[in-house]
Amino acid sequence: MSLGTVVPAGEPRWPIALQAAITLTVPVVVGIAAGRMDLGMLAAVGAFTVPYFAALPRLERLRLRPLAGLVLVATAALGALLAPSGVWAAVGLVAVTIAVGAAVHGYRLGPPGPLFPVLVYGMSWHAVGSGVPASTLIACVAAGCTFAVLVSITPLVRRVHWSVTPRPLRVLLAAPLWDRGARELVIRTAIVAVAATAVSLVYVDPERAYWTVAAGVVVIGVVPGRGPALTRGLHRAVGTGVGVGVYLAIGAAGLAPLWLAAVLFALQFITELAITRHYAIAVAAVTPLALVLVTAGAGELGTTAVVGERLVDTLVGAALGVATALIHPPAPPDPEGRLAPPHRPD
Repeated sequence: MSLGTVVPAGEPRWPIALQAAITLTVPVVVGIAAGRMDLGMLAAVGAFTVPYFAALPRLERLRLRPLAGLVLVATAALGALLAPSGVWAAVGLVAVTIAVGAAVHGYRLGPPGPLFPVLVYGMSWHAVGSGVPASTLIACVAAGCTFAVLVSITPLVRRVHWSVTPRPLRVLLAAPLWDRGARELVIRTAIVAVAATAVSLVYVDPERAYWTVAAGVVVIGVVPGRGPALTRGLHRAVGTGVGVGVYLAIGAAGLAPLWLAAVLFALQFITELAITRHYAIAVAAVTPLALVLVTAGAGELGTTAVVGERLVDTLVGAALGVATALIHPPAPPDPEGRLAPPHRPD
C-alpha cells in the first residue's frame, strides 16, 4: 500500500531541490568546459550538503551548513587516504557511519540521514583505488562543497529572510537529545555498519562495502520502529531496481556531455522533491545519479558490470537494516517535532 501512497506536501521542497540540482550540475558543466568531466563529477558531490538543515530559517542554515560541507570533505579525505589499505578503509567506513549516524540521530537532522557522507566516503575510496590522486579528489570535493554553501545562501538577498532572528550557536549546537528512539537508531546504525562491512569483506568485494552500508542505513532511516524499517526496505529494493534500469538507459543512450549534465540536474531535482513524499521514487532517481557520479569519477562512466553488483549490495544492506528493526523492541511514538533540527525553538 505504501508504494501507491504519496505523502501530502508540507513545506515547499522545490527551492531545496533547485539549489541541490544547480550545485550538482554547475561543477559538471565546468568540468566539461575544461575537458575534465571526471573532475566535475567529483566536485558535484558537494551538492549533498544542500539537503541538510533544510528545515531551519535561512540565517541558521548559513551558520550550520558549512559544517555539513566540512563533514563531507573530511569523509572524502579519510576515504581517499585509507583507500590503499583495504582493511583500514573498511574500518574507516564503520567509523564514519557510526559517527555520522550518532550526529544525525542525536541532533534530529532528519532526511537524508547518514547516507551522503557514507556515499562520499565510498566514492573517494573507489575513485582513488581506480587511480585518481587523493589530493585531486579532496580538492574537487572541497571546491564543490564550498560552491554548494555559497549557492544555498543566495536567497538571503531577499529581505524577508532577515526578519527572523537566528538562534545562537550555543543553542543550535546544544547537547544532543538521547531519547530511546535516538539510542535505538544509533545502535542499529552501528550494527549495520559492522555487519554490512564484514559481509562485503568476507563474501563480496571490500570496495563495494559502502554501497551495502548505505542501503542499510537508509532503511533504518531517521524514525525508530519496525513499520518504518519494513516500508523503507521495500521502497529501497523497488526503487533501486528501477534506478539501475534508468542507469542502464543512460549508459545505452550515449548522451553528449551537456545532455548528461541535464539528466543529472533532473535526477537530483526529482530526488529532493520526492525524498519526504515517496521514498521509492526518490531512490529510483538517486540510484542512477550516484552510479553516474561514482563511475564517472573513476573514469568508468557507462560501465554495466556494476548493475548486478549494486542490486546484490542493496538487497543485503536492506535486509540487514530491516533485521535490526525486528530484533529490537518497538520504540514509543516520536514526540511532535522530533525531526526539527537541531533543536526546536523555545
